[in-house]
Amino acid sequence: MRIGLVGVGRIGAFHAATLKGLDSVEQVVVADADSARAQAAAKELDCEAAADVEALFRAGLDGVDICSQTSCHAALIGRAQDAGLTTFCEKPLASDLASTLLIAERVVNDAVPVQIGFQRRFDPGYRAARVEATTGSQGWIHTIRATTNDAAPPHTSYIPTAGGCFRDCSIHDFDAVRFGTGREVVSVFAAGQNRGAAFFAESDDIDAARGCAHHG
Repeated sequence: MRIGLVGVGRIGAFHAATLKGLDSVEQVVVADADSARAQAAAKELDCEAAADVEALFRAGLDGVDICSQTSCHAALIGRAQDAGLTTFCEKPLASDLASTLLIAERVVNDAVPVQIGFQRRFDPGYRAARVEATTGSQGWIHTIRATTNDAAPPHTSYIPTAGGCFRDCSIHDFDAVRFGTGREVVSVFAAGQNRGAAFFAESDDIDAARGCAHHG
């Protein structure tokens, strides 16, 4: 397969290296809003770089991996749908509810597969927990606590376009709890704070958060 990748930042470079290691992938073609960064990543990863994002979609691809900043996800998924390309997109789907609903509706009514990066649904431990929770084999569920901690803060350039702590990081916990219990959320409480590096607050983001969700 010939796979295109949009966005060669922190997660994009990781995805590109992973794709390069798959036997089924013959060629990885990368693109970025910063063409110089795309060229540098292509050289480091020994893959091909498209002149720009539009050129990537004309590069004879079998699929596309979207790893750009959150605000671009919805538009790029739509572009991939127009091109008939099977798509994998990093979470979150979009930066606002309206765009999320619009793309979700389009994907449901389109024949082109789209997958969002909730990889924990494929982890054997999470899948085993889902079976136990949904069958009641371990008794009834009273409380679930999910914790996500990065080993170190991300680079300062990542935060302004990441989409915010809840959309970009906590969304994994939101999805994992829904998947693990087989239940939908009916109410949510969440709070955040800034106790670390100043660049989080400077981008109107938080560096620590806690939340509570009640399920039906």
